[in-house]
Amino acid sequence: MVNGGRNNSPGFSRCRTPEGKQPAGHLGNMHLEGYMAFIAGLMAATAVESSNLHERIALKVLLLIGSEIKWILLGIMLTTAFLSIWITNSATAALLVPIVDALAGEIHNETKEIYPDDNNSANVGNQICSLEENRKTRNAIQERKDKSDAFRLTLLLGVCYAANIGGTGSLLGTPSNLVLVVMLEDFYPDSNEISFASWMMYNIPGLFLCVIIGWLYLWLVNIYFSKRNNNNKSKDEVYGIILKRYQRLGSLSSYEISVIVLFSLLIALWTFRDPKFIPGWYTAIGFKMKVGNSAAAIAILFLMFLLPSDFRDLSSPRILEWKKAQAKFPWSVIFLVGGGASLAHGAKVSGLNNSIGSMLSKLRTLPSGLIVAITCFSTAAATEIFSNLSVTMIFLPILNQTALSIGVNPLYLMLPTTAAASYAFMLPVATLSNAIVFEEGNMKMMDMLKPGIAMNIMCCCVQLFTLHTLGIALFDVNKFPSWADNSTFNNFEYMATNATQTQNITLAL
Repeated sequence: MVNGGRNNSPGFSRCRTPEGKQPAGHLGNMHLEGYMAFIAGLMAATAVESSNLHERIALKVLLLIGSEIKWILLGIMLTTAFLSIWITNSATAALLVPIVDALAGEIHNETKEIYPDDNNSANVGNQICSLEENRKTRNAIQERKDKSDAFRLTLLLGVCYAANIGGTGSLLGTPSNLVLVVMLEDFYPDSNEISFASWMMYNIPGLFLCVIIGWLYLWLVNIYFSKRNNNNKSKDEVYGIILKRYQRLGSLSSYEISVIVLFSLLIALWTFRDPKFIPGWYTAIGFKMKVGNSAAAIAILFLMFLLPSDFRDLSSPRILEWKKAQAKFPWSVIFLVGGGASLAHGAKVSGLNNSIGSMLSKLRTLPSGLIVAITCFSTAAATEIFSNLSVTMIFLPILNQTALSIGVNPLYLMLPTTAAASYAFMLPVATLSNAIVFEEGNMKMMDMLKPGIAMNIMCCCVQLFTLHTLGIALFDVNKFPSWADNSTFNNFEYMATNATQTQNITLAL
């Protein structure tokens, strides 16, 4: 069992809340840093969308990776996952769907080489061919259309799978990642385990492995076993349509170069602010005060609003203009994250988390590996119905208290839960990217449900493997941490205080 030898009965924290003071990490004091970094990061990502840089990256990757169906599928999925690390999953899916349509349309258009359309082909067949030959021709046309539809369906599923998986790659990827950071700050002010760099070091390898597994699964099931291969002629035509779309973008503009430089600088500042394995850049420079992620993000955002998009023309529009930024910015996400943090804080101070945690303390009889596996698969199932943000807002406070009650590292349950909340592959209502793909692909429910079940299981297994390898190496999830022992609530005393206050209020009424 992963408990680090912690034997405090029944596993709750032992520190008192100073009388008359609000607990450290109170909402409004501790979360401003995380919120500002998230807002500024999302705002900077809108510059990537405004410059159309993400489309250039997608098309360039497809040109480099090859024009065979299996390599096109891999290129689509890798590109989608990479873009979803930095911009919203829905924006990534909306970008890739037209590219997929163009590629599948080119395959379908090859039927015109046989006959211009179905009606004409029937007339010609009746005039110059026997009935048997005409039947074979119609079958060939239908078979070609089926191949095109299967190819398009496979690529669209690859887009939604990779978009959801890519959201786990960075703290910017999806709002549920920020929920974990905010709750850790609230519950454990002394914890500094999760940084931009440590999050990526933990999740990127699993992200890449999930994408490769998804690629092999879709290719083998939908293409190889169904014998839906393409000929050399269609390969050339597919490459031609990608090249044509890429050439339409023209040469790399100074606007795009500016966005590349500034956004890359932002990622570097975040990654090396406090990378753990070497001193952070603010320490090397000699800052006495700790510099947070929000300071770097706001500085880069200030430059984007200040600098011209074309340095050869100082009167050109700014790199990021407010009208474009506010139109593309997902404002609703900010309110959802804030509401979720408030809900979690209310559950904590009311004693609800403690009550649930004490009930779940009976799970200490189960192996910790089984507990985290049940948690991971339950989260993946719940996120098919509810948004990943809602799932993490509900599950994380409960799992935090459960971890304390059974004596394990809170990250041991909270990390895989946060990642698994993005593994929504089965239903179109699960994520906006799923809905986009489902609608554009004119799919049936079973087209997404059946392959999605297997993807959910495989990705959860990858997450469990990552937790017991990288999780131990990076966060020592197999040991109970000192920062959890020093949390700001003595849960039993807090529950008793709440019970006494409630009884007094009841008597007074």
